[in-house]
Amino acid sequence: MALPTPDVDPVLADLDRRGYETTRLDGAATPPAVAAGGDPPNAVTDRPLSVEPLAEAPPLSVVAALADAAREQRGTLFVAGPDTAERVVDILSDPFLLVDDCEAGDTGGSGREDGDSDAGGRSFYAIPDRIHCTDGTLAATAAADPTWREDDETGGVTGDERPLLLESDGEVLAALESVDALTCPDPDPEAFPFRYARGDDKRFHVYGRDREVGTFTSLRAMEGRGFHPVDLPLVPEHHLRENAHLARRWTVAIVDDGTVEYVTA
Repeated sequence: MALPTPDVDPVLADLDRRGYETTRLDGAATPPAVAAGGDPPNAVTDRPLSVEPLAEAPPLSVVAALADAAREQRGTLFVAGPDTAERVVDILSDPFLLVDDCEAGDTGGSGREDGDSDAGGRSFYAIPDRIHCTDGTLAATAAADPTWREDDETGGVTGDERPLLLESDGEVLAALESVDALTCPDPDPEAFPFRYARGDDKRFHVYGRDREVGTFTSLRAMEGRGFHPVDLPLVPEHHLRENAHLARRWTVAIVDDGTVEYVTA
């Protein structure tokens, strides 16, 4: 069952008591409200705040809200219930917008700090965007839930690019030169074990590296035979392109039975 979108009214009322002037907005591409000019919770930032309610916390929604607010030169005030708020704080805490080594099952330590790509290999959240290859096909794999990480055994000098690895159960399924290989131009199809495309016959055609290996009437049928689209990794710098420092000026307002508690960066 989907969680309800939290009510922002208790938060706006609290911000009003803190001296903020709040403006309600109306539009699919805007936050429900912007607050400016008050005493910020825990002094996270004196910039205006985009008030962003979250019923749930998929990483793509979190980074999209941060990017939109930063573009408008605002900090972000997420509003969430206790469980969702815990997830948001986990995503935004160091390593910022990255999977923690412990969460990824790696206890060896990478030396990573604050999401800095020069501090060690990073592990990435997966987001439901598909990877387009240069031949017009989409990347696929035989593993249902592979993970993305940078190879922390190479690089380490400022300016070096780390290979980007797609892995499952310790096996490398695909390797790209770096995270930049995901952007224009698109990756070479040979980088992935499988790829797929919808043909003129409206069916999904799956290809290995040298031949077609299956044809399916739907994505569900394709996945049922063990061929899965590859989710794009969430690479923070690919999303936070303007005023990225403001994306770190976040606050989470935890709304529980009408009371409001704040957690900040």
